[in-house]
Amino acid sequence: MKRKFILNLIFLFTIFSFNTAGIAGSNFISMDETVEVLRHAFNNDRGKLRVLMYVSPTCGGCLRGAKLTNNEVLAELPGVDLSVYVVWAPKNGAREKHVDRVLDLVTDERATQYWDEHGTIVDAYDTMYSIEGRPCAGVFMLYEPDAEWGADGPPKPVYYVDAHAREFQRTAGSQFDAQQLAEEARRILREST
Repeated sequence: MKRKFILNLIFLFTIFSFNTAGIAGSNFISMDETVEVLRHAFNNDRGKLRVLMYVSPTCGGCLRGAKLTNNEVLAELPGVDLSVYVVWAPKNGAREKHVDRVLDLVTDERATQYWDEHGTIVDAYDTMYSIEGRPCAGVFMLYEPDAEWGADGPPKPVYYVDAHAREFQRTAGSQFDAQQLAEEARRILREST
């Protein structure tokens, strides 16, 4: 009887640990340095348009862009089978504790929110966009249905806008514009059907 009780406790602890591992308050997923949970989700969603927001919870431009993407892009595509990944980045002094305060900016049911605990995505996108010494957060990306995330990092998006393009005089990406992002999403959807 005592052995069965102990085994039940171990089982319950294992299930509880598995179900809550990497999740803070069950509202976002805190990723380890491999970001495998995001890579796995991204690759499992092949065949769909994918939207990835790379934003800091302490950056005004990022927060504005996240809210506008939710309200003016995703809301304009109801019923569309797409996946949304909101990656909260440790930029501009952001810490995990800041994420809870901004989760309600993206309420679309197709969205999953992540915290980039170790800055792995920070490093990948800083390298991808060759942004030396400048914050990279505030990038809103669209991925075609056939895009795949390999072992060497996230793929380049087919389209992206930057919340800080004008501010930092970046020429690589367009300044964030929710209407343009929505139109590009519609174009990708038209071309992929």
